Amino acid sequence: MRYFLVIFGVLALASCKQKPEKGEVLLSPKLERVRDSVDTYFTKLTELDRFNGVLLVFKNDTLLLDKAYNLNQDGTSSTYVATDYQFDIHSIAKLMTHYLLVKLELDGKLSMDQTLDAYFDDFPRGNEITLKMLLEHSSGLPRELIGFEGEEYLLTSDEILELSKEQKLLFQPGTDVQYSNVGYEILYCIVSKIYGKSFSQCVVDEIFEPLGMDSSGAHFFVSKNRVERMAQNHILKDGAVTHIDNIQKDEFRNARFFSAAEDLKKFMDHIKQEPYASSIMNKNGIIAKDGGSKGIRAQVYSDLKNHFDFVLLANYDEMPFFDTIDDMVKLMKSEPVDYPKEINRVAIQVDEEVLQEYAGAYTFADFDGLVLEIEVEGDHLIVLQEDEKVGELKAESPTVFFEDSKSAESFEFIKNEKGTYDALMGWKGIVVEGKRK
Repeated sequence: MRYFLVIFGVLALASCKQKPEKGEVLLSPKLERVRDSVDTYFTKLTELDRFNGVLLVFKNDTLLLDKAYNLNQDGTSSTYVATDYQFDIHSIAKLMTHYLLVKLELDGKLSMDQTLDAYFDDFPRGNEITLKMLLEHSSGLPRELIGFEGEEYLLTSDEILELSKEQKLLFQPGTDVQYSNVGYEILYCIVSKIYGKSFSQCVVDEIFEPLGMDSSGAHFFVSKNRVERMAQNHILKDGAVTHIDNIQKDEFRNARFFSAAEDLKKFMDHIKQEPYASSIMNKNGIIAKDGGSKGIRAQVYSDLKNHFDFVLLANYDEMPFFDTIDDMVKLMKSEPVDYPKEINRVAIQVDEEVLQEYAGAYTFADFDGLVLEIEVEGDHLIVLQEDEKVGELKAESPTVFFEDSKSAESFEFIKNEKGTYDALMGWKGIVVEGKRK
C-alpha cells in the first residue's frame, strides 16, 4: 500500500504541475526545454555581470519567455529594468527604413533602382548611386563623415546631406560593401522628402501609430514626447558599472528612436507578412537587425523557416553581443551551446620571428578609419594609436592574442592574399576587420 501511495502521489504532483496558471499557455516538453535553456543561458550571463536587460522569446507563435534580467534587483538602481521599459534601439531604425522604402515602392512612390539625381540635383556621382545601394551599404560612402570636425549631434538633416556630398567614395558604387551610416542619413532625407515631414515623424505616423506601438517614439523632431520608462545606459569604467547619458554628442539625431520589447515584436510580426517579407528577409528566411552604441545593445530576430522570434534589449554594453546572438539562435533550434562561464585565458610563448610578421599598421574602416600600429616589445605585441601605447597583447595561440585574460575578446591575425596579415579585433562583443596598410 505504501508504494501505491507514493506512486499515486508522484502522478498527482505531475498532474498538478501540468495545469497552467491563469493566462499562462501550457508548453510542450520540447518548448519547455527551449525556454529553460534560454533562461539558464541569460541567468548565467547576468550572474557573470555581462548582461542587464530584457528578453522576449516566441517559438511557433507561442510565448516562451518575457523576462527582465538585472545586475541589481533594487528598483531604484540606475541599471534596473522591467519588461515594459523603453530602450534606445539605434540601427534597428535601418530596418524600419527598409520597411518604409518597400512600402513606398509598393505604393508606386519610389523605385529602389532610382539614382540619387532623382532627388538631389548636385549630388556627386548621383547618377550612379541607387537607393538599393544605400540600403545595402554598397554605395561607396564611408561609415561616418570623414573630415568633419565637430559634434554630429548638432547637425540638421540638411547639413548632413551637404556634408555627405563632400565625402570621397571608398569604392566604385555597387562593387563592394561598407557599412555606412552616412548612406542611411541620405535615405532618411529621401523618405522625409516624399512624406513631407521629418523622418522621425514619418516613423511615428507610418509605423508606431498604425501598429499600436504606444511605448515607442523618437527623441528628436517629433510633435509628441513618448518617453515614460526609459532604460538608462551603462558602460564598464575602471571596473565599475557606470551610468552614461543616453544621448551621445557624436551621434546623428535624425533616427534616434526608442521602443519596448513588446512593441518591437509587433513591428516584426507586421513585416514578416506579405507583401513585405519577401522583400525584407534574407535568402535564409530571416529578418533581423542589431543596433547599439555606447552603453546599449538591441536585437530583433525572426526566423520564418524555423518559426521563432526574439527581441533582446540591453542597457549595459559588456555582453559578448554577437556570440550571444549566435548562441541564442542555436538554442532556439535546440542545438548545443557552451553556456556562459568565467574566462581564464592562458598566455603562451611565441617566437619573435612570428611576432614580427604581425608588426605594421591596420586600418579599421568600421571604426571610422581608425589606424592601429602593432609593434613587438620583448615577448609580446603592443598596440599604438597615434604613437601612444594603448594596449599589450599576449598570445593564446600563434595567431590569436588577448589583452584581458578574463575577456573573450581577441586580436586575431589572418593571412591575406598579399601574403601579409589582416586583423580581426573584438570589441565589446563586436568583431571588426583591420586591413594591413
